[in-house]
Amino acid sequence: MKYKIKLSNITTYKFGGYCDSFYKISEDDIGSFKEVFSNRENFILGKGSNVAFSDDGYEGNIINPNFNSLTYNDSLSEVRVGASVFLPDLARYYKNNNLVNMEFLIGIPGSVGGAVKMNAGAYGWEFSDVIKSVEAYNLETNNIEILLKEELNFSYRSSENLDRKIVISATLSADKGDPNLIRSRLKENIAYRKKTQPAAIYNAGSVFKNTKDYSAGELIDKSGLKGYSIDGVKVSNKHANFFIASKGAHSSSLYKLVSHVKEVVDNKYGISLEKEIMFIGKFD
Repeated sequence: MKYKIKLSNITTYKFGGYCDSFYKISEDDIGSFKEVFSNRENFILGKGSNVAFSDDGYEGNIINPNFNSLTYNDSLSEVRVGASVFLPDLARYYKNNNLVNMEFLIGIPGSVGGAVKMNAGAYGWEFSDVIKSVEAYNLETNNIEILLKEELNFSYRSSENLDRKIVISATLSADKGDPNLIRSRLKENIAYRKKTQPAAIYNAGSVFKNTKDYSAGELIDKSGLKGYSIDGVKVSNKHANFFIASKGAHSSSLYKLVSHVKEVVDNKYGISLEKEIMFIGKFD
């Protein structure tokens, strides 16, 4: 179904103007929009984290999947999970079924589709560690495809071969584990996140990508930028790779702050930080 929507109401940063072509779709009707989606620019939106829309809005289609299936196949030791399932809910589902190695998702405020696309991770784990295959709708061919893990060429916070495709579901490995170990890991991860990261109000998680050579937050901190702000958006004093917006701030201010921090770190260390957050729409 097509809606007109204010984008600030559906993103964790609470930024963005209007979109006149917002489509909420289910697995049953995904194919019925093929002509609409083939004629315009499309942006696929999950839970609205890790993204900042322009204050001027978005002129293309925004596709918001409603794919919430979640099934466990004991004999195959795998879970099929819809792309819209909230990552902490998936972590809890694994815990409730005594399934191990999904505890790292407990504090990541995104959806499965976003986790596939961005290869979400924490605490030394990445989503690609547990993926077997991905089911996706190809907007070019209007066909459903099954992509094996090897075809997605996962790397740090990225994947390949998913452009112009809507992730429908992911099939994940699901191994039985020690319930005490699972509960212990979840408790530790929640405690660590609360201790080291700001509350997820008006932010979108990590702003810049880390690499094996550096921590973006550490570079920003050493550049003296903790607490630095531009028009209501500031670098968190708790974790320098999180930028916090005040109520009523604008995405243009976040964009300016991200650009400023990137420039300062580049000038000081000769390192060009790569954005993890996505800016969608007109900013320059």
